[in-house]
Amino acid sequence: MSSTEQSDGFIERIQNDFSTEAWVLIPVGVGINVVVGTIVQTLRIPLFLDTIGTMLVAILAGPWVAVVAGILTNLVLGFTAGPQLIPFALVNIAIALVVGYMAKRGWFRISNTIGYWRLIAAGVIIALVGTAFSAPISVFVFGGVTPGAQGAVTAAFLASGNAIWTSVVSASFITEPIDKIISITVAYFIAQSVPLRYLPRRGMNALSE
Repeated sequence: MSSTEQSDGFIERIQNDFSTEAWVLIPVGVGINVVVGTIVQTLRIPLFLDTIGTMLVAILAGPWVAVVAGILTNLVLGFTAGPQLIPFALVNIAIALVVGYMAKRGWFRISNTIGYWRLIAAGVIIALVGTAFSAPISVFVFGGVTPGAQGAVTAAFLASGNAIWTSVVSASFITEPIDKIISITVAYFIAQSVPLRYLPRRGMNALSE
């Protein structure tokens, strides 16, 4: 198979993911992200919880549909909460791709043997990916201290004499695993509650044995 044929096949697979059911899920995912993220920021909880919708869409409709939901989330948050949140769309994109790949590999299939350990492991992996993308944005765009409660944690590390990268990564390691374990667990149980007949093909494959 030529590279052109492979490319055409890849594009066709992506296009096939954008079914009617998938398009319906995008605003649902964006709405969950924006509402929960805004509540968390308003209450100044040292978490984010603004990727639950992205994870849900990734499980139910695949990574590329979730990428659209993730980008739209940060654009909406950029208008409602401040433009400083727009660069973090890269984090949402990375999470969409990782969770979508996990779903394809059967990480979230409904069974009696899924075990909470798998959700915890998924949360830790997602946290590492999120930190890898969010830390450079925090340092180079915001000088290390981003708006919100996590920025306050970073500021505390900086005030203790730590270097900027150490402070940002340390703050992420404190908050990110908790945030992402909670997020993927909530997304999983929401996905599990959706009747299979209403799911896109991707969701059926990701959740059913």
